[in-house]
Amino acid sequence: MKALEWKQRLEKYKGVFTEPPKIVPTDKVVDSPVIGNGDLGVTISGNAEKQRLWISKTDFWKAKLMYSNGSPCLLGGIDIHMPDLKNASYYSEQRLDEANVVSTFHGAAASVSMTSWISAMENALIVELNCERQAVSVTLDLWVQQGNESATGYGQDGDVAWATRKFTGEDIEWPTEGVIAMRCSAGSHSFELQPGTKQYIIAYVATNHDEENYFQGSIGKVGRIDENRIDSMRLEHAQWWSQFWAKSAIEIGDELLEKFWYGSHYIMACCSRNKKFAPGLFGNWITTDNPEWAGDYHLNYNYQAPWWGVYSSNHVELSEPYDTPLLEYMENGRRYADEYLGCRGIYYDVGIGPKGLPTALCNTPYEHGHMFLGQKSNSALSTVNMLMRFYYTYDLDYARLVYPFLIETANFWEDYLTFEDGRYVIYRDAIHEVGTYTESHDNDDWDRGLEDMNPILSLALIRMLFKGLIDISGQLQLDADRHEKWAHILGHISDYPTFEREGKTIFRLTEQGYDWWGDNTLAIQHIWPAGGIGLDSDPQLLEIAKDTITVINRWTDYNGFPTIFTAAARVGYDPEIILRQLRRQCLEHSFPNLFIFFGGGGIECCSGVPSAINEMLMQSHEQAIRLFPVWPGDKNARFKNLRAVGAFVVSSELSDENITHVEIKSEKGRTCRIFNPWPNSAFSIEEIDGERRRTIEWQLSANVISFQTQAGKSYTLQCHPDVN
Repeated sequence: MKALEWKQRLEKYKGVFTEPPKIVPTDKVVDSPVIGNGDLGVTISGNAEKQRLWISKTDFWKAKLMYSNGSPCLLGGIDIHMPDLKNASYYSEQRLDEANVVSTFHGAAASVSMTSWISAMENALIVELNCERQAVSVTLDLWVQQGNESATGYGQDGDVAWATRKFTGEDIEWPTEGVIAMRCSAGSHSFELQPGTKQYIIAYVATNHDEENYFQGSIGKVGRIDENRIDSMRLEHAQWWSQFWAKSAIEIGDELLEKFWYGSHYIMACCSRNKKFAPGLFGNWITTDNPEWAGDYHLNYNYQAPWWGVYSSNHVELSEPYDTPLLEYMENGRRYADEYLGCRGIYYDVGIGPKGLPTALCNTPYEHGHMFLGQKSNSALSTVNMLMRFYYTYDLDYARLVYPFLIETANFWEDYLTFEDGRYVIYRDAIHEVGTYTESHDNDDWDRGLEDMNPILSLALIRMLFKGLIDISGQLQLDADRHEKWAHILGHISDYPTFEREGKTIFRLTEQGYDWWGDNTLAIQHIWPAGGIGLDSDPQLLEIAKDTITVINRWTDYNGFPTIFTAAARVGYDPEIILRQLRRQCLEHSFPNLFIFFGGGGIECCSGVPSAINEMLMQSHEQAIRLFPVWPGDKNARFKNLRAVGAFVVSSELSDENITHVEIKSEKGRTCRIFNPWPNSAFSIEEIDGERRRTIEWQLSANVISFQTQAGKSYTLQCHPDVN
């Protein structure tokens, strides 16, 4: 797929709004156009005569203890009043390729176009206004959110207006202060927009987490942004997004699914680039001070899920913020493990925030006032993303960064597991949340989940953790003396529990405790994201996995969207059903801004389409690449630069039921293993080094081709059907 070709395809994928958004402000996901640069986020609501730009940042948190005071909060916004457009028509496009929002309003006497974008390189918001026919009166109001124990201020510095909001005080764990500095190219915040002319609204946004002198810095920066600087910023912005979109591409003959594949990556790129502050549940589009579930980092899947698609999509850079809050919380985790369970290692509550902030403290007598909700698996579930990133990149610097977290998680499970009757057993680890956050309960057995034994997800996470540790510690040449213990756990951890339901053997939620739950997808999360079962697994286990997906039938689920489709692909479920049901979710559970939304979360749903489609097009988690393993054979498809385990970047095409193109780029020079795309034909492998090509040797065993690669070189596999 050439650069021009993918760009032309991307141009047609956009969010389209034919009426003003309906649910802004909201405590959950906005339904309005969104823009962002990975830190600064803006969403736009209102009708033509009053456009409201809501401004937030990933680092604008109120850091106060006790649920739900520790949460991201709204900073403020800009209102653009254009009373001459009363009753004007409304149309807006959220353009993925350009990362901007273009709105047009047609009134009886005048028409206005408004283009809004956030610089990909700095926290500057640019709004461009044009009008046709008659002049339009424009008035700007800069505002910040009031209340919630914050201090606010307003002022003017020359032609720059500024507004600040601060959370400070003795009961704040760490202060957050933010400023919006705004100026207009018209020289005034009230002006006539003349036909054929363009005016710019320019805002710079910063917090004390960006720099010490954030206030004066923002005023100075916005004052220096003239039209020439805007032109250069626009060029830098376009270059960044062009390079971003060039990293991978798909073409699957289904424009709806393609749109949400690209749209999901757009949302993640808009909210996940601040390495110091990861996005919370609803990204950086916060429109109230009371986001649901504190808008924090919920560790029993919600926090981890948004990034599950970026690794295989070759957008690993978007996962940079992920590890920061987990590593910052380790001191708390060690203390909780020691004081509450008498274990080494780390024990994490269900909700945490940045900079070691506990967001899940509550006034109940249960669990020492923390919301662990009966679950011991939060830290183990958090290692999933770390291990995914390692296997997809074999980045040893990254491995060193997260190794302390992995080791402490292993320390916890070494102590917490019970070895009895020749196997390791997990006691008192709830598969589902137990309502310890309140003293008021509807029934007498509300807490029986606290007695769950061998929850199926934890069993898979332990397998993933200790296997990953053996691999990573071997690469880093650390802790070889612990391998025997880790291997013993792997060899003796309890089997996945099963039971009979609807005439089929399916997975049970626990060995003792809950067998079934009426919603959620915990019965298959040991498949994905925990990686416990794949196409190389025992055929009987694969059959149980497929039957479980059939029986639970959770294609539409409050919490299950990030897991059910990819789990189905992992075990070879009927691809026609996967695609049909995935399309249904995109149609029935999405907003025009390309958010797929269910009640249980926000940006978590950004992984649902990419991870599922990627796994259908290519699988590699079992250390061998499979091309189009769970894809309808008669449906043409191609992809460019999907990432495979082993630090390989792969491009391939399926055309008329034949794989016609295979190219593999090697980043680390590892041995490449790939299932033979042409088992009944001769083939060759060429190494590409610039303009030089040479045929290389390979081995074939059990239909798997193996060949040694060199870092930085590419390899093409070519079929020779006419050669005997």
